[in-house]
Amino acid sequence: MLKPLNQSLTAPAILALVIVGALSATAEAGCNDSPGQGFNWSGCMKMSKVLSGLNLEGAKFVRADLTRSNFKGANLKGADFTKANLSRCILREANLEGATLAGAFATRAYMDKAILRSADLTKIEFNRVNLSGSDLSGTKLNGAQLARADLTGADLSGADARNINLSRAILDSASLKATNLENAYLYRTNLAGVDLSNTTGLTEIQLRGSCGDAKTKLPKGLNPPAGWPCTVD
Repeated sequence: MLKPLNQSLTAPAILALVIVGALSATAEAGCNDSPGQGFNWSGCMKMSKVLSGLNLEGAKFVRADLTRSNFKGANLKGADFTKANLSRCILREANLEGATLAGAFATRAYMDKAILRSADLTKIEFNRVNLSGSDLSGTKLNGAQLARADLTGADLSGADARNINLSRAILDSASLKATNLENAYLYRTNLAGVDLSNTTGLTEIQLRGSCGDAKTKLPKGLNPPAGWPCTVD
């Protein structure tokens, strides 16, 4: 008759240890996988990795810590970055078309000239992120935090930007055709010279704390606030 492996452990406890061990082994194997198309680094700690120019289409980075990693020019089409940490990452000129970044955190990241067309950016925290010249057309930006973000020359046409926080963001030369700005927070947002005439959901109350000028175009029926142009603070 076989003796128990450890008489101090009950059968349920031994089973739990086996399950935990199997899950740990699976997670470790995934985190050790070489980066490539469709691979899975979900939950992994992968800081300061150099992944520039790689084909990572469909890869999974759910809740991964990718701080300071370099994805410049990488193909990340359809990738999943849900709740990932992208702080200070370089995603310059990367292709993130159709990617999921819902709930991702990316303070001070470089995403200039990135392709984010039709991506899910719901409730992202992208404060102080450089998104200049990026393609954000058709994106889901509901509840996104983009305080002090640089959106100079970005294309936000057709984006769902309801409840977005754009406080002190720069939108110089940005395209906002058919962008939904319902309940958008625009405190000290730089709207100088921006064409808002084809946006939806915008109200005069939202504009009161913003910073436009004589060249800012507003939707029909809206008047610029008395505080335009803003004084430098």
